[in-house]
Amino acid sequence: MADVRSAGGQFPDFPVVPTHGGQFIQYDIFGNYFEITTKYRPPIMPIGRGAYGIVCSMLNSETNDMVAIKKIANAFDNYMDAKRTLREIKLLRHLDHENVSFF
Repeated sequence: MADVRSAGGQFPDFPVVPTHGGQFIQYDIFGNYFEITTKYRPPIMPIGRGAYGIVCSMLNSETNDMVAIKKIANAFDNYMDAKRTLREIKLLRHLDHENVSFF
């Protein structure tokens, strides 16, 4: 896929490609593809990465808030990884914190 645009500005430029007729945008963050709805806009900044995934911050254009989005690569390729991913999701939902949401 060809790069259509990038985040620009003072932040690193990450390749951006519109997908699904422009309903989603795909970012290539260090070789990990984030495919998210168009309501999330640059600046996109990697926050951290670990054994299970990578976390980036983006701007939610509907609320004008910076949010963190975590992508867990290959979450269900391995039984133990899938179990850990499910455990993390359950714990986050149990916290019921205003800064934690699922869509």
